[in-house]
Amino acid sequence: MLAKPVAGYCRISDADLADIRRAVKAGLLTPEEAAEEERKGVLRQREDIATLAGGAPIKWYEDNNLSAFKRNVKRPGFEKMVRDLKAHRISGTLAYDIDRVYRQPRDLERVIDIYETSKEPLVFKTLSGQNFDLTTSDGRFSARLFVNIANKSSEDTKRRIVRANVSKAKKGKSNAMGLTFGWLESDPSKLDPVTAPFRRKAVEKHLAGDRIATVMKWLADENIYNIATGKHFTWGGTKAMVFAPRNWGIRTYNEEIIYDDNNEIVMGDWEPLFPTLDTWYLAQALKVSSSSSATAGESNVSYLLTAIARCGRCGGGLKGKPQWKKGARTPDYTYNCNKQRPEHCGALAINGPKLDSLIQDLVWAQVVRASQQKQVPQADEPWTGVAELKDVEEQIAELQALWNEKKVRAASYVTTLDDLNARKNELLADKASHSIPAGTRSITEELLSNGWENLSVERQRLIIRKVLRAVVIHPAKSRGGRFDPARVEPVFLAA
Repeated sequence: MLAKPVAGYCRISDADLADIRRAVKAGLLTPEEAAEEERKGVLRQREDIATLAGGAPIKWYEDNNLSAFKRNVKRPGFEKMVRDLKAHRISGTLAYDIDRVYRQPRDLERVIDIYETSKEPLVFKTLSGQNFDLTTSDGRFSARLFVNIANKSSEDTKRRIVRANVSKAKKGKSNAMGLTFGWLESDPSKLDPVTAPFRRKAVEKHLAGDRIATVMKWLADENIYNIATGKHFTWGGTKAMVFAPRNWGIRTYNEEIIYDDNNEIVMGDWEPLFPTLDTWYLAQALKVSSSSSATAGESNVSYLLTAIARCGRCGGGLKGKPQWKKGARTPDYTYNCNKQRPEHCGALAINGPKLDSLIQDLVWAQVVRASQQKQVPQADEPWTGVAELKDVEEQIAELQALWNEKKVRAASYVTTLDDLNARKNELLADKASHSIPAGTRSITEELLSNGWENLSVERQRLIIRKVLRAVVIHPAKSRGGRFDPARVEPVFLAA
């Protein structure tokens, strides 16, 4: 019967990884050379472990570039080794040193349980020269002591790194790592004249009314790649880019905005895409509204007048429906009363392209006339949050005064200040959204110079909703007749 192999576990240490990454950041190694160095480190461990095995068969387990300290990191090689050890497929464990295998006491205890309950003799050896033999009480004591010391050392290092990063964030130092689309690779504090205009326009398009999916498609049509991945932007990548605080020069830490001692937003030491925070608050308002069910439903509309066009019989919203011919979808479509709803009659339809064309001409004429007269529609009602915003700002000032006079505990100060800042940002976002209504955001110089046809469906719908309350479609006088504009009754907002 063949002897069971012994496990050979390899992993580059956290310290080695940190040295390699520092070398990459300093420009001493390329990412490709860094990967080669990591691999060489694992190969050296294999050679040492093979010597330790003394000719015994080895089954290799490897977790390259994975931390043994971080709780949220899963090590596939380690997990497979533990399963094989428990199932008696291997006869023990060999490693360069115990810290290559364990940095968390709980991982060590899982393996100790297997060694203590095994009815077969198991091996545990390292090249450190210390007694970590898990088959003996002294070895288990030494292993537990060493792993706890190593764990504390990692915790101390983590605290120092966090403290340094927070200090760096409060000073506005950039946290850019690697390639950042829109900024120079050689100097991430400077905007890239080639990619920055595309990133800026992506944000502006969403602020003007384009949904994230439309912005993503525009980037793909322009053949723009995410330099961090080398591929086209995904929906998630596009959304993250559009809403990134970095666009406005805002410094964050762990995705939270950093405030200075005067409770002002800390600005970073890099060139922002947008020099002021006006559009930042507008972006926050859009970010919140885009997650609501009503907005999400609106963003999925594919036809220009879906739900805007209304049935003249029952008042229900019409729904765009493609036309098929010989089993193939054609470019033509109709607007039909939605039969799926019991309150709708389902007895009315109208030619889609011709209705769209009629309404586009009508709305476009209104937009051009408004631009010529330099009339920008204002919000129907004044913003109602003025008093609350003033009250919140006064509360923040009073809280800071109490803190400076040492009349409030740190826990209460931090908790209350976070809540007040969150409410203040919500109000500012609401103010920005109210002061620049969605429809007027779409009436831009880009629209007037490039024309209606160059806008996405959702931006066209925003403009239509700013001009029209609805488009009532009256029943046809006869079935199968030609398109009759007299059936179409636009209902203007001012009516």
